[in-house]
Amino acid sequence: MLNCLSVKTKDRTELLMGGRNEDNSNIIAFPNLCKRLVDKGLERLEVRDFKKAAELFSQARELEPENPDLNIGLVVALVELNDYEEARDLCKELLFKGIGDYFQVVTIYLMVLLHLNEHQEMVTTIEALLEEGHVPSDKKDHFENMLHFSRRAIDEQKDQEVRIEEKIQEELAEDEGLFENKTDNELLAVVSRLSKVNIRPHMNQIKLVLENSQISPFVKTLLLNILQEQEYDKELTISKFSQQMKVIPSTLSAPNETDFYQHSVKLLEEHLGDRDPTLFDMAVSLIERQHLVMYPFVPEKAEYSGYAAGYHLLAEEYLYGESSIERIAELYQVDQDQAAEKLKVLKEIEDFSSPII
Repeated sequence: MLNCLSVKTKDRTELLMGGRNEDNSNIIAFPNLCKRLVDKGLERLEVRDFKKAAELFSQARELEPENPDLNIGLVVALVELNDYEEARDLCKELLFKGIGDYFQVVTIYLMVLLHLNEHQEMVTTIEALLEEGHVPSDKKDHFENMLHFSRRAIDEQKDQEVRIEEKIQEELAEDEGLFENKTDNELLAVVSRLSKVNIRPHMNQIKLVLENSQISPFVKTLLLNILQEQEYDKELTISKFSQQMKVIPSTLSAPNETDFYQHSVKLLEEHLGDRDPTLFDMAVSLIERQHLVMYPFVPEKAEYSGYAAGYHLLAEEYLYGESSIERIAELYQVDQDQAAEKLKVLKEIEDFSSPII
């Protein structure tokens, strides 16, 4: 099965191109620039200069985006460059738009999927081809063999995932005090293992962790993220920084999707995006790190501007060694006392979060 898909580079190129005459008679002649680009691209394929061929075909594609020959040439070049993800995406686009010979494109598509180990997509595609009768009779056995191979690969992957989860669950079960008497690094290791298994059997201990004010708030954020990914839809209580709230993980917005995060980044971008991109990047990195610690707690809407000013001040201190509260408070239209207060809060969070994240 695998041998029939493993071909030499030159032979594979000719296979992908569907074969072509020495005089290029199967290439449709396009006038002027596009034709020259396609011809040069084909010449580069012939001498195995796949990078240059991809560049030429990409340029030609800007002029004739639905030309089948240059699109196939581009796919060939991408495959030979081992750029399988881009080749996959281009094949999907060609199939969707009906560009090029359908069976030729779908054959390349399956080859690319095999390299990417995307066996489920292979199964779905081959089953559709067989059901719709698009496979020539002399190729049917080959496609059925590929279908059998991909189904077996999927089953083996599932079996392996089950074995891994069973092993991790056994290890977790042996650790009676899953989160007790552990350093932050040890807690992160526990969370890492939990991310690979069904977290529900451990909810009794996780609930205690989320409510425990002594546990790192960043660890609690990671646990919430796992619960979100696993669509846990029961109410939980979480405590951070002397605050407490009830949440349903499956309904929470992701940290970078909260109104506070997006509004703060927008304010900083307005004032720094063009004027000082480096300072803007520093301020955004501070928001991202600290918001992971605070999440799901967020400031009130009336405080957004004050916190944005605080992040601006803190970023300036880190980058330039000093900052002007008067200037930045005026920039964000907040009181100087408010800006100074938010800067103090952010420094406290920064002292806590820096060693962890």
